[in-house]
Amino acid sequence: MQLQAFNQSRCKPAGLVRGSRHAFIPIRCSAASSYSCNAASSSSAGRLPLTRPARPSMGAPRPLRRSTPICQSVANGKLISSTEVPAFIPRDDMMDQLFRWSMMEAGESGQRNFGMPMTIAPVYYEERLWGFNVSIFKEGVKLTDLGVMFDKNAVTKHEWVGRGEDGFPVMEGKSDEVKGKNFEICPLFHSHVITTAPFHSDEDCIATGRMYVCMYRNRKLDSDPVTEDLRATIRAYCTALVAALNRYYAFGSVFVDDAQ
Repeated sequence: MQLQAFNQSRCKPAGLVRGSRHAFIPIRCSAASSYSCNAASSSSAGRLPLTRPARPSMGAPRPLRRSTPICQSVANGKLISSTEVPAFIPRDDMMDQLFRWSMMEAGESGQRNFGMPMTIAPVYYEERLWGFNVSIFKEGVKLTDLGVMFDKNAVTKHEWVGRGEDGFPVMEGKSDEVKGKNFEICPLFHSHVITTAPFHSDEDCIATGRMYVCMYRNRKLDSDPVTEDLRATIRAYCTALVAALNRYYAFGSVFVDDAQ
């Protein structure tokens, strides 16, 4: 009964992927959320199925951790949504596909698909494609920017899964640290420089104003009010982005037609 009440108050299951697993669980902010939840986050974070993927088929079983820390991050005005990416998912391939999908669906056909023209600009970290910036326009005026990218936390990837003395699977073999633990969507602050140049330290990034790709606790929110038209566009784009990510999880490609 407690688990059912928790799910009703915070999270509801998202769409299913192959194997009847839930790819994501949507996050919902509390009533004490700050301005961001009342603006962009209220339209997207409360409804987007983008917090934590289902446990991967590989690896040792882990207890399901609640999404409270993520909800707190949204309430503090940091994120629209965030999900942990399993260690075995290739970051470069995943982001490359999502970037190309966004270029086609939003950059080339944003008005038709989501209601407003949009531009897509790549974001690099350590000379790797780390995400992209989505700018939304209306009548030639930029209304807001969204950052879609990995964070800079690391997750441990092991070489294989073995069996322990108790019969349960354990991670064995060589371990590697994989950067980009979480995949995040966040609003960006207009007055900071938009750049696609690689950077090599948080200090350099902060000094030049590239806050949106620096230490994530320092990212700032756009303080402009969100209109109904903009809210609808953000919701439509983020929902389509989540669907593309679900296709990648299920089929290994964001371009697969899952209706077939």
